[in-house]
Amino acid sequence: MSNLRYHVFRKPKKLKNGKSVRRWYYYWIDDSGKQIQKSCGKNIKNRNDAEDFIRSLPPPQKTPAAAPYDNRGILLYSKPANNANILVKDIAVEMFIPGTLHVKRRQQLNKSVNEDTLKANRVFMLHITAMWGDRTLRSLELDEVMNYLFAADRSGSWKNQYISALNEIYQEAQFLGCKIYKPNFPTIGKTPNKADILTDDELERLLIPQNFKHDFYLFYLCKLSGGLRMGEVRGLRVKQIIFDKKALIVDGFMKKRNVRTVYNKCGSPEHPKLRVIPYPDLTLDLLAAHIEKNNLNADDFVFTYNNKPVSKSMAETAFFTALINAGITWDKETLVKNGLWKRGHLHGTKDLIPDGRRIVPHSFRYTYVTKMRTTLIAEDVKKITGHESIAQVDYYNRLNLDRMLKAIPDADDAVRTLLPAAILQNSVTAVRV
Repeated sequence: MSNLRYHVFRKPKKLKNGKSVRRWYYYWIDDSGKQIQKSCGKNIKNRNDAEDFIRSLPPPQKTPAAAPYDNRGILLYSKPANNANILVKDIAVEMFIPGTLHVKRRQQLNKSVNEDTLKANRVFMLHITAMWGDRTLRSLELDEVMNYLFAADRSGSWKNQYISALNEIYQEAQFLGCKIYKPNFPTIGKTPNKADILTDDELERLLIPQNFKHDFYLFYLCKLSGGLRMGEVRGLRVKQIIFDKKALIVDGFMKKRNVRTVYNKCGSPEHPKLRVIPYPDLTLDLLAAHIEKNNLNADDFVFTYNNKPVSKSMAETAFFTALINAGITWDKETLVKNGLWKRGHLHGTKDLIPDGRRIVPHSFRYTYVTKMRTTLIAEDVKKITGHESIAQVDYYNRLNLDRMLKAIPDADDAVRTLLPAAILQNSVTAVRV
């Protein structure tokens, strides 16, 4: 059911290239009776998405006064009066909303203010105000907040994001004149959900072109060859592959609805955390053949289906189908008996492997790290996989690329021993085909 304060509708919008598209908008009636219209954003594709979006919005507010700046362009803040008894909802009401003083403060503190970050945190503001909104901030006790989270049927990651959002409310309160003690909320442990690695024997049985449809053999060979995340392979573009340097530049990943970022995981547009990866010859040879065969240009995505980047669900289906074809899972008769295989399709991914291990697409990344650690020190592996924060560098600059590659000693030897011999033979056969 729609948020009664807001109403969604659809109308045509003319793009700069002259093409006309239909986009979702919402409107409300302000105190003067004027209708105010706003866009739901270009990523909203249907009415359900639009109504989910307006449910995450705060109540309509009067247009905030323009933030005061001095003649040097520096944002000025007047010191508020003591406001020790302010309510939680009165602090959170304008937090993470574009154009507010809170968001301007985040910008000056070098915190992310991109659309996804603001939307995600706005949802947590709604959760917090629903539970504690009518309480004064100073009245909240550590034990009651933590007991509430312990009892919530949510993941450890979600609970920690809740705590992070609540901590920001305490920080924002300081700017509103609420000078109170902030409890030191502890971090909640996450439920272990790690993937298991693939053995050399399993890699040899799995990475055979006949086990995969479309281009997913090369897709997963690329994933293993660089320890890439799923979104990084889905978002891979031709210009990221530096053939003469035997390297790959990782400068973003594909999110839901096929939206590609310009930053890596845990990064932001302001701090993208780019990285460079040495790549094996056999994978580069296959990529070169694939690019030539499909006549791809520098800005084109390497892996597409029907002229769109492959979806996460399609890639996962290809992986689990290949596992079955390779005989790594239970046989199909057992999968049918256990209700995991119905009408020619896989239904569920748990309990697929006879020995109980958790083999998923992310297992390639775990396998990569494990194998590379036999040759490289942990610090170098972290640089390659993106587990360590590094200074922002223009990796497309060849001089910087050389420096980054030279900073990882013995990388060539490590990459050459990454893939089992049988996979090398399979790849040579694939190139000839």
